Amino acid sequence: MSDSKAHSKKVGFSTGALECGDYRSALTWLRRHHFDTVELSALRLTELRPLLRDLNNLPVSHFTYVSFHAPSSFEKAEERLVVKELEHVYKRGWNIIVHPDMIRMPALWRRFGKQLLLENMDRRKPVGRTADELELLFSELPDARLCLDVAHARQLDTTLTELTDMVKRFGKRIAEVHISELDSDCKHQPMSWCAVNDYQTLAWSSIASGVPVIIESMLNGQRAALRNDEYLLACDASHRSLRKKSKTHAK
Repeated sequence: MSDSKAHSKKVGFSTGALECGDYRSALTWLRRHHFDTVELSALRLTELRPLLRDLNNLPVSHFTYVSFHAPSSFEKAEERLVVKELEHVYKRGWNIIVHPDMIRMPALWRRFGKQLLLENMDRRKPVGRTADELELLFSELPDARLCLDVAHARQLDTTLTELTDMVKRFGKRIAEVHISELDSDCKHQPMSWCAVNDYQTLAWSSIASGVPVIIESMLNGQRAALRNDEYLLACDASHRSLRKKSKTHAK
């Protein structure tokens, strides 16, 4: 990617998508390319404590938006400990993205208020997949907001009816958007033009213009060369302004 600052400041990357488990290398790349939007990823429980202990030493002052993705899998007996650890994130004022199936005791999570973002789930999960299921969750966590994962919703319903309903019903709750494309194993992949075209049909005007879009497509290793193209596709998909026409790449 060019070192110019021509890119949208509302589109960034998950550190886990750039460098699986190596958040420092991901942050270095993002700063080098003048991004100011990032999601710190601790998707694995084993990654949580090391990342939290390193927060004071991370070069994040450059970023105007920082969010934190909590572990996507842990036992019910570990829930209190996870919530306690996430207090370090809450005190920094960052949004905390959580998979709804990890919330067994909603009362524990209410302390995070509007900084708690529930992410809609893919077809593998038992809760949080549809607008109706999200409605039930928000009744338990009324101050929580939504992290809208467009790839999860598209996989669940290829007609995009469910995704459209989520935007219609929760537009004002949407505080972050995840963008990518899922394969048959529910893995986040680089986007095809088919996915981009689908995402362009969304009523993005119902989502606040300042809401950040986080790219979750796995772009580490040999796929690192696709980062520029994926960024441009994310801008196209979300109607973010660019100074140059976007390019495409194959899945």
